[in-house]
Amino acid sequence: MNKGELERRIAALTRELNALKRRRDELNGEAKGWAEKRNEINNQVKNVRGEVKRLKQLRDELNKKVKRLKAERENARKEIAAKKRRIAGIKKELELVKRRKPSESFKALQEQLEKLEWKIQTTPLTLEEEKRLVEKIRQTEASLAVHKKIRQLRRQKLELQAEIEALETKAETFHRQLTKTAEKSQELHQKMLEKIEKINSLRLEAEKAHQKYLEFRQQAKAVHEKLVQIADKIKALKLKLREIQEERKRKYELEIRKKLIETAKEKLKHGGKLSWEEFKALAENSVEEQG
Repeated sequence: MNKGELERRIAALTRELNALKRRRDELNGEAKGWAEKRNEINNQVKNVRGEVKRLKQLRDELNKKVKRLKAERENARKEIAAKKRRIAGIKKELELVKRRKPSESFKALQEQLEKLEWKIQTTPLTLEEEKRLVEKIRQTEASLAVHKKIRQLRRQKLELQAEIEALETKAETFHRQLTKTAEKSQELHQKMLEKIEKINSLRLEAEKAHQKYLEFRQQAKAVHEKLVQIADKIKALKLKLREIQEERKRKYELEIRKKLIETAKEKLKHGGKLSWEEFKALAENSVEEQG
């Protein structure tokens, strides 16, 4: 390959090299764009993951509250059941006591007892009369005790019923709070699931962007490798061209030197004066011939 062919080949390869550089830079630009998109999506994933964490914490707090309200409601229901059992026991006991209820009213028996006690205290009595009065007082007190027991049981029953009503109100309040809190917890859970779905969707987008990034990077790498090969070819051709140029220069210098020597010898024959270049060329030639 001569000098002209080498120069044309180098020029063609240089044009191809520049085109490849532009293509490589374009591909690297595309890769950079996809990398930035991937990183942006990953940042979105990070932010949404933070939202999921926050929603989970809120949901878990509400679930704890639901658990506590359930326990309080169940405790209230257990207390209600226990008090109802006590009322049932009081009712049975009341039925039994009512069987022994005297026909006289509590007031009548109270008045009768007062009269008997007054009589035994103020009236002179025989021993037999006193015994009868004492027995009568005992019977009256026993009848009054039945009335008092009935009153006591009825009062206990009313108190328990009032306590049951209060507990039922309390249990209902717990139930309403529980239902409301559970609904809020479910709403948060649903939002959390939606966020998780969004994360999965974003991850797919990030993966696609990453694959695009890898594709363009691989293409840029392939172009760069081809670019390096062409650059090496240009370097080799330029070296070859330089060798040709140096060889031509060497031959040219030898030709000039040869002419200088011939001119110097011719001048010496005719007693002419030598120039510095002619003298130098002749001297170097003499040294080379002697060597």
